[in-house]
Amino acid sequence: MLFKTGLSALATMAALASTATAGNITAANPQSLMDFFTSEGAPAKLVEDNVGDPKIELKHYDTNFAVYFYGCDDGKSCDAVQFFSGYGTEGEVAIAKINSWNTDRRFGRAYLTDEGNARVEYDIYTGADGVSSEDFSEMFEIWIDLMGKFEDHIEWE
Repeated sequence: MLFKTGLSALATMAALASTATAGNITAANPQSLMDFFTSEGAPAKLVEDNVGDPKIELKHYDTNFAVYFYGCDDGKSCDAVQFFSGYGTEGEVAIAKINSWNTDRRFGRAYLTDEGNARVEYDIYTGADGVSSEDFSEMFEIWIDLMGKFEDHIEWE
């Protein structure tokens, strides 16, 4: 009898854990990100990147950016996303300015392409269980803040 009670308790705990992660945002489920962006009022489009992984293109506060998916297995079962924004600065931003950005920031990283265009990225590992909507919302706010500050930093018009 004790054995049955123990199994019943384990089954209940497993069901509760499953319910708790059901609403999580996870890279393995690109639609969970699309639903989040829709709820934020950010027009988004789910497409495929050049290697067959999911990619979300969106615009928020008049800035276009993308969300790339990583750790994927043939375009599925991804475990991370990367927020990405690129700026056609064509050599107008010095590497010292990019380096000062990276030195002063905890989240996000910036770099220049070979063509001299500025880029900023922010990676999020969601793992198999995902991230709660509340936590993802905080991360999204960090990203939006990063983009704005980066645009100010590089004097983007």
